[in-house]
Amino acid sequence: MKQYEYKVISPLIKREDKLNELGFEGWELVAVSDIYMYLKREYKE
Repeated sequence: MKQYEYKVISPLIKREDKLNELGFEGWELVAVSDIYMYLKREYKE
């Protein structure tokens, strides 16, 4: 069974390079609210 880890960041970051960096680390943006951006990636031990 796949397991995931999650990260929550502030949309105030609004920096394309930061989001690209997280993407290269395997994070996937799954939801956005007015206050937060929610990311997930598969958990690997």
